Amino acid sequence: MKKLSAALVALCLSTPVFAADLANGEKINRSCALCHGAYGQGAPGKLSPRIAGMPKYYLVKAIKDYRDGVRSYPLMNKTSGLDQMTEQDIEDISAYLAAIDLSSDARFNIGPPDTGNLDAGEELFNDECKVCHAKDGYGKEKKEAPPLAGQHPAYLYTVMKGFQQGSRIHANDPEDDTFLEYSDEEIINMSAHLARLDDDKIVEGYEFVAPTIKVASTKQTPEEKAGLEITNIQQTVVKMALSEGVSVEDAIQAMNSRAAEINLKLVGEQFVSRELENRGVESPYLSIHQFCDPMDARTMIMANPIFSSYMPCRISVVEDPDGKIWMMMLNLDMLINSKLMPQDVVETAVKVNQQMLEVMVAGASGEF
Repeated sequence: MKKLSAALVALCLSTPVFAADLANGEKINRSCALCHGAYGQGAPGKLSPRIAGMPKYYLVKAIKDYRDGVRSYPLMNKTSGLDQMTEQDIEDISAYLAAIDLSSDARFNIGPPDTGNLDAGEELFNDECKVCHAKDGYGKEKKEAPPLAGQHPAYLYTVMKGFQQGSRIHANDPEDDTFLEYSDEEIINMSAHLARLDDDKIVEGYEFVAPTIKVASTKQTPEEKAGLEITNIQQTVVKMALSEGVSVEDAIQAMNSRAAEINLKLVGEQFVSRELENRGVESPYLSIHQFCDPMDARTMIMANPIFSSYMPCRISVVEDPDGKIWMMMLNLDMLINSKLMPQDVVETAVKVNQQMLEVMVAGASGEF
């Protein structure tokens, strides 16, 4: 018994314990917000799940899995600086997001989609999933099962298809084959049921207010380490430094190639510094590259002509006073979270935002 007690004491002493720094978590979240929204609310579609209010244990594990390559999404790794995150950074961002509760505010309620049989989805969930994820859909830590209630249905559908196709596995049961025999209709039904499971938490008249964190953190954030930075000018601009060894020419070629691959049309390029030099005027390097998908542009202006002011989407390549080359673009997250944008247009805006991030990552890394 004494040996066992000594071993437990040694284990406790050797396991680092981190106190969360919410100010650092808030800074790190500026990168997460590019896709997940300013408060982690996520967005309609398959790529940007709600992460606000997720349990800290799950967020810590998920972030570590992405950082360590257990799960893979290269765009997120590059834009968020996940591969540069320390254990403390992961503790901080997880604690920050876990503390955000949007469930009582009707403005953030996801609700079920227009498609899907809610009753059939509930029956299937209770038969197959509640043992791990709980009847209310809020998960069980001992099962390593995250909450599913109130999640975006298109994301849930994509995840379940991933389990069905073998690209995702259950952490607590790698051999699980629950989804193999599900039809698309059954997955749609269950996704619809789960999306509405947190509806009973809505409080009439309640409005979420973002927490004010007064303690300033002096830590270097992951985006600063990795070269991605969101400026402090109301977080309106995203910028990413060119990776070491990547020339301006490499960056532009990679950027244009990636845009073509994802059907973004290059509609304009202005090599501003070159034109100035032709006039005999010295200037730091500056070029502006414009991209557009005409169908997406149509969707946006039909919702509200004011969105045309964001068109075409553009990325600038610019040299700072120290001679460092950066790629910069507008942070469309502000537009996505605008009250002017109808929910049926949000998915298009999220897609465009993520496409532009892909183009910028390709340019900054010189890879396509």
